[in-house]
Amino acid sequence: MQMSVRNSVLSKLDPSVVVATVILIYTLLPFLLLCIYSVPLGDDFWYASGFRNHGMIGAQTSWYQEWSGRYMATFLISTFNPVSYGHLNLGFLHPLALFFGTVISLKFLIDTVIDYFKLPINRILSLRIILFFYLNYLPDLGESFYWMAGAYTYQVPVIFLFVYAGLLIRIFNKASIKSNVINILLAIICLAIILGSNEVLVVYLCFFNSIIALYLLVVARSSFIKFIPLLIVTAILSFFMIFAEGNFARAGLFEKPSFHLLKSGIHSLSRGMFVLFFWIPALMILLLSIRGFSEIKTLNVFLFEKLSNRRSLIIVIVASLILIVWMGFFPSIYATKWIPQRAYTPIFAIFTMVFIMMLIAILRHFPALVRINLLLSGDFRASAILQMLLIVTLSHNCNVMNAYVDLTSGKASSHYNQVMGTYDELKSTSSDTIYVKELAKRPLIMPIRWPQPHNQLANSIWEDYFGVESIELE
Repeated sequence: MQMSVRNSVLSKLDPSVVVATVILIYTLLPFLLLCIYSVPLGDDFWYASGFRNHGMIGAQTSWYQEWSGRYMATFLISTFNPVSYGHLNLGFLHPLALFFGTVISLKFLIDTVIDYFKLPINRILSLRIILFFYLNYLPDLGESFYWMAGAYTYQVPVIFLFVYAGLLIRIFNKASIKSNVINILLAIICLAIILGSNEVLVVYLCFFNSIIALYLLVVARSSFIKFIPLLIVTAILSFFMIFAEGNFARAGLFEKPSFHLLKSGIHSLSRGMFVLFFWIPALMILLLSIRGFSEIKTLNVFLFEKLSNRRSLIIVIVASLILIVWMGFFPSIYATKWIPQRAYTPIFAIFTMVFIMMLIAILRHFPALVRINLLLSGDFRASAILQMLLIVTLSHNCNVMNAYVDLTSGKASSHYNQVMGTYDELKSTSSDTIYVKELAKRPLIMPIRWPQPHNQLANSIWEDYFGVESIELE
């Protein structure tokens, strides 16, 4: 009797729900567990010292005038930083909040898109698949989630970027005046957070909001008036962020770039094409594994409606993707000759959203893609097994696998114990000079900021915060 009841329950389970649940647990579990081993590092102490020395308002004024126009990032790193209040053991809070924030914001965007365009796909499975892609392939997940300075600068605005994109769809939907006003106000709040966090997203929002404005003026003038407040806020906050005194003061500390425009442009182009070579196939195969994806028709009118020739479509899409990633790389490479991998985060988020829309737009022109989708997701049970195998395969040597390695190998716990032990020694010492040992184990995912003989930055930040005269590496 019990066996028959159990078999009856199992037979009624939706395979897509089961697969979605397994993918979610497999993807999120190691990252959530790693939050336990997150510790404050590097700039977290520097911003905390500024907060302690100047107070909340004084610190923001000082950084805006002397260091950076990233008014939102500097505010968050200093004010919402447990280190500012002397708590060094609360490093788990911000990555935990960011992982849940990423899931919630991505769910909001996906649900909005599916509801508005009436897409015939499973929203639960779609969320899990896209979330897996984002977390697994994010170029520097450690510094984008676990390192507070990097997380508040790059991942926080991405979370609000997802929300902003969903709000835009709702604003242009036929809703009541009250709903539009609320959505516009929420979108303005999102803009204030996004535009005050990093320069890459300033470039992207200025570009995309300008494109939207031109589209509305040409195609839907009646909706343009609803977009005017967002356009004005974008212009004002972008000017306030880019032309901050601190940006020019900080630029004066660096060597003047020897790159000219053409060389910087080529460097950015090559880097963009390199990442696209790996990002596109992974995201495409994951999307084509979603049941019903090839049945989406509604976005074909919205995008590329004038293009019917396959060759023209491929050229436009490839050129558009290259332009989008190039825009993210070029400003930093031209100004400083390099771009840290944590700064790839907004580029990666923008690519993910744009490519999904583009793939939907071209499906009807490429029957082979439709056949691949039907092959991968035709049979419920077979596609469920295939998706789980696909997820495990694609996680090899990427973020998900590396997170499991950090947990099971003891690298994360060893790093946590050594770092926190060093902090305890620095807090209690009466010596002028402290000698610290080289890290016993270096995690693959967790970020590292440790004293170095050739780079005294981490040393000097600790010396300032803990009031120690000198910190040296043994």
